[in-house]
Amino acid sequence: MNKIGLFKEQALKRIESAESRIREISSKIHSYAEIGTKEIRSSELLCSELAKHGFSIEKGVAGIPTAFKAVLRGKPGPTVAFLAEYDALPEIGHGCGHNIIGTSATFAAIGLSDVMSKLPGSVVVLGTPDEEGKGGKIPMLQRGAFRGIDAVIENHPFVRNAAWWPTVALGDLTVELEGRGAHYATPHKGANALDAALAMLSTLNTLRHGVRPDALFGYTLNADSMTPVIVPQRARLQIAFKATDIRYLREVSDKIKKCVNGISKAFGVRVTITDAFEQNLCFEESIPNLTLIEAVNRNFTELGIVAESPANMARYRSFYSTDYGNVSRRIPGANFAVAIAQEGISLHTREFAKAAISRKGNEALVNATKVMATTAIDIFCNAATVRRAKREFQRYRSTGFKDLPLQPLF
Repeated sequence: MNKIGLFKEQALKRIESAESRIREISSKIHSYAEIGTKEIRSSELLCSELAKHGFSIEKGVAGIPTAFKAVLRGKPGPTVAFLAEYDALPEIGHGCGHNIIGTSATFAAIGLSDVMSKLPGSVVVLGTPDEEGKGGKIPMLQRGAFRGIDAVIENHPFVRNAAWWPTVALGDLTVELEGRGAHYATPHKGANALDAALAMLSTLNTLRHGVRPDALFGYTLNADSMTPVIVPQRARLQIAFKATDIRYLREVSDKIKKCVNGISKAFGVRVTITDAFEQNLCFEESIPNLTLIEAVNRNFTELGIVAESPANMARYRSFYSTDYGNVSRRIPGANFAVAIAQEGISLHTREFAKAAISRKGNEALVNATKVMATTAIDIFCNAATVRRAKREFQRYRSTGFKDLPLQPLF
């Protein structure tokens, strides 16, 4: 067995010896079910576990109380970051399996702790809160939390194992409507904010016929109307929309805003639009890095885990979104999928939340931990891997991320 194989063997033994603890930590985070920026116990639990194994811990990273950075240094070499998520969904709990993401990132790094002093490089665990909300990775990128990192690795629970988990761009608009109240028998004396909102949603549904087939819409409507005998004076729309790439997403956003502004004038209501683009808070699509995807895929194979090919995963585009996409456009990375549930069970459901602590979920948790650790060892021990990953990344960036593999064309 060569040196890389020996390092992997040691890391895997360390992970296997901690399997009961890995399941325990994942189960605790699952039971906490803390929503974004409120993940106090989950964040503290992971930090405490990492501190026991010699990691230096920085809490409150980028001014976010539940964000953290844990570092363990080896010899001079590349820095690899494992990304940890641990926020839950309101009411549903861990219906996206972030208890698995946070726990696997933590114990993949712990798995390296026995051999890190012999490896050329440093391992970092970045605790990234609020993925289900505004996206904690975005301000962390903006405030320098990712500075000095050469490659990132993350995983996401899914219904298939795959070295490539494609995700798409996501934006949102909050539309506040202010009309004028009146008696419902004299509606011409008022300005109906609720009717304006309904007209906007009707137009939004019609707009589907004028955009690319990869554009998706979702929305909520709230109206300040206590009784039907008064013309509703206020209404609020929140519109979420997706597209395969961030450039086209901006076009979709502009179309929606033109509709909103035109309808508000017709109904005589004032409108205030809060646009995620203007706040730099849109989730960007994930950028593949074939070099790192191939490294992950090799480790799936070495560990005997059957996985979908990256090409097949590109065909079965999930249309999920994550702030990992923003990271992938700035640092070479790999975000792979692990199967915790059978086909037909959707993310963001109570069924998926149950799967996140099921027997299959726990098996996927350990598999993800092993794949992350062994892939990091490949990166540390083969300088050519980092160079190729960076050259590939720079090539994509030089085209404005327009010329990419594994992407649909329109």
